[in-house]
Amino acid sequence: MPSKKRTIEDGLYTLAFFLALGVRLFNLGRAPLSNLEADAALQAWDLTRGLLPVSAAHPLYISLTRVSFSLLGSTNFMARLWPALAGSVLVLVPLALRSKLGRLAALALAFGLALDPGLVALSRLVNSSMLAVSCTALALTLAYARKPAWSGIFAGLALLSGPGVWIGWLGLGIAWGAARLAGFTLETESAPRSKTTSPESEPGLPSFQTGIIYAVASILLIGTRFFTYPAGLGALATSLGAFFAGWLSPSGTPALRLLAMTGVYTIGALIFTGVALSWPRARHRWVTGLGIWALSALVLTLLYPGRTAADLVWVLVPLWGMAAAALAAVFADDLRQPMVAGQAAAWFVLLSLSWITLASLHRTLPEGYALRWLILLGIGVLGVLSTAFVGLGWSWAIARSGTLLGMLAALVVYSTAAMVGASQTRPNSPAELWSSPPLTGQADLLLATLHDLALTEQGLPDHLELVSLVDQSAMRWVLKDFSEVRYTSALADAELPPVVIAPQESESATWAAAYRGQDFAWALSPAWAGALPEAWVDWLVFRNAPIETEYLILWARGDLFPGQELMDANAEELPVEKNQQEH
Repeated sequence: MPSKKRTIEDGLYTLAFFLALGVRLFNLGRAPLSNLEADAALQAWDLTRGLLPVSAAHPLYISLTRVSFSLLGSTNFMARLWPALAGSVLVLVPLALRSKLGRLAALALAFGLALDPGLVALSRLVNSSMLAVSCTALALTLAYARKPAWSGIFAGLALLSGPGVWIGWLGLGIAWGAARLAGFTLETESAPRSKTTSPESEPGLPSFQTGIIYAVASILLIGTRFFTYPAGLGALATSLGAFFAGWLSPSGTPALRLLAMTGVYTIGALIFTGVALSWPRARHRWVTGLGIWALSALVLTLLYPGRTAADLVWVLVPLWGMAAAALAAVFADDLRQPMVAGQAAAWFVLLSLSWITLASLHRTLPEGYALRWLILLGIGVLGVLSTAFVGLGWSWAIARSGTLLGMLAALVVYSTAAMVGASQTRPNSPAELWSSPPLTGQADLLLATLHDLALTEQGLPDHLELVSLVDQSAMRWVLKDFSEVRYTSALADAELPPVVIAPQESESATWAAAYRGQDFAWALSPAWAGALPEAWVDWLVFRNAPIETEYLILWARGDLFPGQELMDANAEELPVEKNQQEH
């Protein structure tokens, strides 16, 4: 049987997938795990050691990560592997929907999902939202492909992904209800059902009975870990309880911050979404449905007191779907006209000048601010005039295509820079906003120092008696491989263990006289309360923002060092060596 001939389109989807996979996996284990990430990772690690943790809110993640830990080790990389893979698989969903979206729109959506800064950043964190949205997208796609069994399996996996699925499904339910009240479906612009049409005969809808059976089966198998842990079924109630608890316990994340993040990181999708809604040629029948989904998800996220940045994933996916319609309309035009290239180049240069002018504001004296903003306004006026001149001199179609193509080129550069900054340059900086603070600072340096002390004392990198007065999930994750670790709130008066990890305020304790100390930046949090830092331009361009840092001190007993003896506890304190590495 002859093999199917590969096309350029197939190659582009392959490129989108491997781009998504690459930017999500590269340096995946570089940033230390935060407390929230370590909570879930530690539960998976407990399973590899034969322990049965309490009913967790993330059963799918824990079951999958347990396999990774058992086969390849419990590292930061492995702890984040499955969310990264889920974010990569999401890129393939447009391939299955290209008959409904259109070939160009599906391709544009694939690349948008692959390289969106927010989706990439969230895929590189331990959270339930990325697994939830990917399993949900696969379930819906397979439902429209009339594969009810597989649709039910992925729906069940989505329910097991954790608390993040509930806010997403609630938003989907609200959007579906609003669309039905408006008589709108993805199949037609206006879809009044005839009295003789049964739900089973509607195009694209699966057999619900079959889907439900397979969904229940997947929940039973994965939730109970193939019937080895029946209490695991309580995870559904745990995750649902965590979602309801979010309505009573605010997270502290301002709603305006989520709006600002959407505008800053996903400005390209927002601009082309506006184009799709205003340009009749790009306003396909499914754009309205995605718009209702995006709006309902955004409003629900802003109203939810327990909101986090991860909840924005339910907004970004439909937002990129609408933007893809506009991008497809742009590329459907004849772009071979020389004036299209000229107009696009003009807009690219003008937008680049705008960015350079904006970047120069932090070096401008206060009396020069007004002039800089006037320059920015003048650049915008030049862009509008250039579009008007091309439209009047040649055609408005050429002016529109050139303008949108130039804006697209500039936004691709901007989004790529934002994506690299959030995922590679500043992966655990609170200035990037995608992680839930507090983030973990110099965990790798702390671990390397402990390994050096263990080699000096015992000759093995993970054999060292140490006591930690810092009992946090992130600390337990860092110290999990050490054989002799004890967590306590205080030391006895005469107790002098070889190594003590303590908060900075314990520096003046009397037992510290017998030790040498080294400080480490541990907990990093944003030091502003509003949506963005007060110097928002400086943050926008350089990600400079005030950060609150909490330090801890690693105390090593004096006799661990060559030529030193154990000091009397009443002797004069040794000074703490300040860590000179940039925090």
